[in-house]
Amino acid sequence: MQNKKFKINQLQNIQQNYKYIYVFRYNDLKINEIITIKKKLKNLNYNIQILKQNITNKFFFEIKGQGSVLIIYGNEYVNLLNIMQAFKKTELIYLIVEKNIYSHLKLKNITSNSNNYINITLIQPFLNFLYYLRKTQKANIT
Repeated sequence: MQNKKFKINQLQNIQQNYKYIYVFRYNDLKINEIITIKKKLKNLNYNIQILKQNITNKFFFEIKGQGSVLIIYGNEYVNLLNIMQAFKKTELIYLIVEKNIYSHLKLKNITSNSNNYINITLIQPFLNFLYYLRKTQKANIT
């Protein structure tokens, strides 16, 4: 019982003191994989906590299902999604940034929208320059 209270207090401290909290679900991570994740995250000034989901439900109401979750937390922004994609057994559930919660689906939409198009205000001057070059080349030929 004391262990559960300790973990609840630890989770409260994480939620109050850290700016970026990533919540992952994982399937059958081996001890070696957990150790390599911890080493990589330690180099990035991030910490890791593995908790049972019934403990996290008091703080993260949106998490559904059973089993353990992997909570990664820190104060500096690092693109952990690219790092964690190397581990196929992990799946991002939520990203919490300063009390704002982003689900996996919301993050997927944000990243896919930003990569599909380039802002027209950036491209337009370049296109105008190409048009001008073509026009001057035609004028020089004739």
